[in-house]
Amino acid sequence: EEDYKIDNLFYRICYFCFVLGVNFYQNRCSKARCVSLIVVTVNCCINLYFVGYIGYLCINQKFESNRVATSIAMGTWVLQATLSTIFLAFWQSRNDTGQVIELLYEANKGAGIHHSRRCLVAIVRSFYFAIALTVLFKVGLMIAYQLDLKVGFMDEELPMVFGDRRLFLIVQLSCTYCMLCWTVALFIFSLLVHSTYFEFRYFNEQVRSIKCNYENKTDESLCCYLLELMKTHTRLTECVKSLDKMFNRYAFVMIATIIPVTIFSLFMITHRPDRSCVMQILLSCPLVFFCLFTFFTLVDPPSQLHDTIYSTKSALCANTHIWFPYRPNVYHSALAFACHLDQTNLGVSIWGFAVVSKPLVLTTLSVMVTCLATFLQLGD
Repeated sequence: EEDYKIDNLFYRICYFCFVLGVNFYQNRCSKARCVSLIVVTVNCCINLYFVGYIGYLCINQKFESNRVATSIAMGTWVLQATLSTIFLAFWQSRNDTGQVIELLYEANKGAGIHHSRRCLVAIVRSFYFAIALTVLFKVGLMIAYQLDLKVGFMDEELPMVFGDRRLFLIVQLSCTYCMLCWTVALFIFSLLVHSTYFEFRYFNEQVRSIKCNYENKTDESLCCYLLELMKTHTRLTECVKSLDKMFNRYAFVMIATIIPVTIFSLFMITHRPDRSCVMQILLSCPLVFFCLFTFFTLVDPPSQLHDTIYSTKSALCANTHIWFPYRPNVYHSALAFACHLDQTNLGVSIWGFAVVSKPLVLTTLSVMVTCLATFLQLGD
């Protein structure tokens, strides 16, 4: 059973941080943190210079819809990877992940995590799969550039970022490094949000299963049990607040950048697909896949968490064993519990602007489809 604890699963993902040299935990020696700082700084500076070079080409060259869409998508993608690397180092320096895991275990002894361990293991396995796909995709791009092959609708001037086509390998290695860090940061986000979601889902099952059984055969014992559930919910809400404090800026930056990338990548695929560019479209499909995968990884777990938190009060109100027959002590305890559950702003927010929820995701998808249709009309 020890192999399925969230801290062990989390360590399997964070192990890649140590391999990549992102090691900013305070309990590490100053030499290791200094080396990590140098590695991260150099790679991030190279990527930011590359993003600036992409912007320069988009402004100063003749406008071509497919080329500009590809350049903007690639530049934003590299920017996301760079920012994720910075966020990953920031989380390590503050030990935010350790605090969230500690709060998860203090809330309900990790019962929800234990009952949903197979789903967490599946997340870790999908992490390995994403790492393998990322490496294969970047290695394929490196080989294509070395062989002077045209990759998708890529700007032919991009390999001249350092004035020599052969030096473009430096940018590719730097982008690969930050993309691997981006994958680690993304799955840390997914793992912690899913773990909190599983804890709340198990808590809701506890609320639904309240009844006058052998353990709660008297009104006083049932009131005490409701009070214990209220305390557990308080600890879970503290965990959600800590989770939101850790991820609200990251969610804001990633969602704000992944939306235009997804629109431009879909525009690149759907705009005038004829036989002459079928191979270019096929080579551009991995970019579209990664954009869609990242978008749903960012919005699906927080929306499920918010929906589960919001449904706790419904589970309490639907439990007839609490409300009938009428017992004054139990009724007032349950009413106090229901008032305590009336917290609609709990969840992972987008830097405090809005909580990620299913209505927000639906609205975002509708706006994205509308923008894509508008761009296709303007492109024609």
